[in-house]
Amino acid sequence: MNPTFNQSGTSLDDYKFSFEYYLDYSNSIQADSIYDFHKENGRTYHAYRAGAYHHPNDATEVERLDDQYQILKIILDGRNYLAPFSREKPPHKVLDIATGSGSWAIDLGDEFPEAQIIGTDLSPIQSDLVPPNVQFVIDDATDEWPGGNDWCNFDFIHTRVTIGCWSDMLTQVIRPAFERLRPGGWMESQELMGILECDNGPIPENNAFKMWVDDIVEACIEVDRPMTFAASLKKWYMDAGFINVHEKVYKIPINGWPRIRKLKMLGQLWHANLSNGLAAFSYALLHRTKGMSQEEIEISLLDVRRDLADERVQIYESFYVVYGQKPEGDSSSTPQPQLFDTIMAG
Repeated sequence: MNPTFNQSGTSLDDYKFSFEYYLDYSNSIQADSIYDFHKENGRTYHAYRAGAYHHPNDATEVERLDDQYQILKIILDGRNYLAPFSREKPPHKVLDIATGSGSWAIDLGDEFPEAQIIGTDLSPIQSDLVPPNVQFVIDDATDEWPGGNDWCNFDFIHTRVTIGCWSDMLTQVIRPAFERLRPGGWMESQELMGILECDNGPIPENNAFKMWVDDIVEACIEVDRPMTFAASLKKWYMDAGFINVHEKVYKIPINGWPRIRKLKMLGQLWHANLSNGLAAFSYALLHRTKGMSQEEIEISLLDVRRDLADERVQIYESFYVVYGQKPEGDSSSTPQPQLFDTIMAG
């Protein structure tokens, strides 16, 4: 099914959300099937393209994602983006790829009520309480992107914390996004580097949290979802053709080790986020790649939780925000008629 917008103007009233009458029934998603979540080790996982993403989609994980969203907003001083948009210069059409719980898209819909916001994800886990200008679509961005007017001429395309989503973010996301932006439009990626860092010496090799991170990195490589790509984003943006590319890197302490009060609070919040996500990050990946049972994973996480809380080792993660602009003279965002197998979530 094809969600279609009338693009004759820029106000919300000019957008008409409808379904194309051309339906490819052999390939279309069955509405009931996307809610038939895969169950594994007491957690649930997306049904559409099952197995492509190894983190759960249950209520526990949605709550953690919402908390993580709020923490990252604190890091960005209350902003949701660094690209040069404002109420005076708003985007009119926005795509949020791998929207997760949908919090970013919902907030942006509130901030820019005249904009049309589309959030895509493999899981229909977003809230039903959304602004009228926000829509969620079940879609796999690793596929060839859909054609047609709905999927081009975006003012802003966004990703955030998509670790575990891509085998190659440059070819699967950044280059297609460049093509679908309007000339002068912006893309922004907010991504964690996925490895641990320390400025006052090497992290002890026997640190259980470090060993766990190493295991997760290895497992992600095995399932062709490399997670340590954030430092490459700036180069990838430039390789794709973006100009005015900016990079800002934030250090996120993994617990309350900093002495500065604001950073200590941030570390405590991030520690809670990591602690609440250890099982989510571990169950599917370590079971599918290493054959570990839920009980074995939980036993191993006892030491991980202990060392995650150890403030004697000053460990942090790097959070990269990269944004860039499509050149004004580039006209590659041209609609191509094409059928595709997406369906509205909710």
